Order: sequence, then C-alpha cells, then structure tokens
Amino acid sequence: MNIVLVDNDIEFSNKLKVDVKSYFKQLDESIDFIILNDSFDTIKDIDQIDLIFLDVDLNFEMNGIDIGAYLKSKFPKIIIVFVSMHEDFVFPALSIGFFQFIRKTKYDFDIIKVLRQIEAYLKENLKKICIKMDGRSHIVRLSDIKYIMSIGHDLYISTYKKEYLIYSSLKKFMDQISFNELVQIERSLVVNLNFIKRMNKTSVITLNDEEYFVGRKYQDELVRKYEEFLLR
Repeated sequence: MNIVLVDNDIEFSNKLKVDVKSYFKQLDESIDFIILNDSFDTIKDIDQIDLIFLDVDLNFEMNGIDIGAYLKSKFPKIIIVFVSMHEDFVFPALSIGFFQFIRKTKYDFDIIKVLRQIEAYLKENLKKICIKMDGRSHIVRLSDIKYIMSIGHDLYISTYKKEYLIYSSLKKFMDQISFNELVQIERSLVVNLNFIKRMNKTSVITLNDEEYFVGRKYQDELVRKYEEFLLR
C-alpha cells in the first residue's frame, strides 16, 4: 500500500507516520510511506497512491484542495484524508470526494476514528484474486481492475498497472469474485464503477472518454448499483 503525507509541518508529519504505520502493521500489506514537506510538485511523479494525508493550507502555488482534485482525477480509488489547523476548511474541501478530515487541534481524538474507518474500507477494497498467465501467477487487486472484456474463450482484464489475457469465461471469472464495484453492462463486458465518468441508462463514459453501450438486460441493475455506489 502506497501512503503519502503532504504537510509543511515536519514534526506533525513524523508523528502521523509513526501512528499510521503502527496501526496498519496488522494488515497483510507492505507499506511504502512517502513524506513531502516541500517541493510538493514532485507528487506528480509518483506512480501510485492508495492513501494520502493532505494538509489543506499549504504554502505552495497549489493548495491542498487543488492537489486533491488533481490526484482524484489521476487515481480514482485514492483515499484522501485532509488535515488542517482550521476546522472550517472542511467546507471548501467538500468540493472533492474526500474520505475524512483530521483536525490537528483534536488530533488524538480524530486519528483513531479515521484510522478505524480506513481499515474497514481497506478490508473491502484490498480484495485480491490470483490470475495465471504465461505460466506465472499474478496477484491482482479487484479494485485495480478497470474493465473485463470477453473475447471468444479468453478474458482481457485491464488494470491501472497492467493488462492480462487469460483463458476463462466471463461468468466463471465473476462467480469467483465478490466485489460490488465490478458491474456487468453487456454480455461480454464488465466495468469498474470507479472508472465511470458519467452514465445514463443506455451508455457509460469512462475516465478516458471511451463510450460503452449498456445492454437492455443490464440497464436496471447498473442504475441501481451506481446509485448505491454514489451514496456510500
């Protein structure tokens, strides 16, 4: 799991790093922790961010909300936790789909609550599946899958990091997993709801502006699951 902390306050950054790593050492995940106390533009060079603690009030050309908006467009599944000395900054932050807000003035109270919420979320979204391709086994997070396409007797699985081609039916693959954000929209196509920019009952537009039509059989179920997804 790749965790980034962006904050001017070095002392606070080190304390948060210790608390987060101590809390999540129980997870069966390797944790890479990056702290940025200056040169915040280097965040654009990071290939993957799963969780970010982001100070709203940065002394930089981009404030925390601007950085959060940029990262949300680059990593749709990113967990954004804003931190600030100013409690009223939570309101402008509402323009972004952030996960939680930590008040530095009430850090000891907020941090435990927020870490527990992140843990519950990660247990659902760190679900994995083993994919065998070219004689090798690959562990793939279900949340990293953008879409799954059936091509003859093969499945093309596109993730944020890599593409896989395996021998399987779409039904067999979907029966092996349990992940509500992967939804079938055609007989041969499953999409990740996080990969959808906008949709109506008959088509979806993905984040890379590709359009896919929704089969009549799947329209009502897609609308229901997408509404549940938006209301989480």
